[in-house]
Amino acid sequence: MLVFDFDGVILDSATLKRQAFADLYRDEAPEQYRAVLAYLGRRGGQPREVKFRHIEGQILGREAGEGRIRELCARFKASVEQRLLQAPAIPGALEFLSRWAGVRPLYLLSATPEAELRSIVRQRGLTPFFEEVLGSPPDKVTGLRYLLARRGQAARETVMIGDSYNDYRAARSNGTRFVGVSADPGASPFPGDVITVRDLHGLEAALRQA
Repeated sequence: MLVFDFDGVILDSATLKRQAFADLYRDEAPEQYRAVLAYLGRRGGQPREVKFRHIEGQILGREAGEGRIRELCARFKASVEQRLLQAPAIPGALEFLSRWAGVRPLYLLSATPEAELRSIVRQRGLTPFFEEVLGSPPDKVTGLRYLLARRGQAARETVMIGDSYNDYRAARSNGTRFVGVSADPGASPFPGDVITVRDLHGLEAALRQA
């Protein structure tokens, strides 16, 4: 089976989401804002609560209770919701899904909260392509493990397709194969031996190598 991340793999929305995170901290001191940008550039594929807790506590050095984290998550959701409905698909994504849905089991596994993810997928008309649409919680390592167990699927017959190191870690932790998506191979977050594609036009060839 094939397990896809969403942002940066199906929709060209990873940069959009990083900017939405950063915009919430635009009024911080320039040095802190740059540190937020650097952190967000390294930490794709994690739940937004994890990112906000790190930014608040480790970068800005301030106490962030559950109320503050919920407020930040709500502001983030409001800022990206409409933009996600208009974000373009990654080149080759819709063509690949159209060819392979019903031929191989396709799953979506994202760090986006599950109800929100399913709503976006439904509104974008993507639901019929996937056997299941899975968001957070849990984290991706756990989510992939649960999916393999629930479907009785052998890890070595499964390929995770993702654009972040967190996706790669989820695959490696569960013993599945992995294909990375990186529009700029020079800035790839993956180890040098990982098979990568610029977009999903190259995915079928990459799957034969993975």
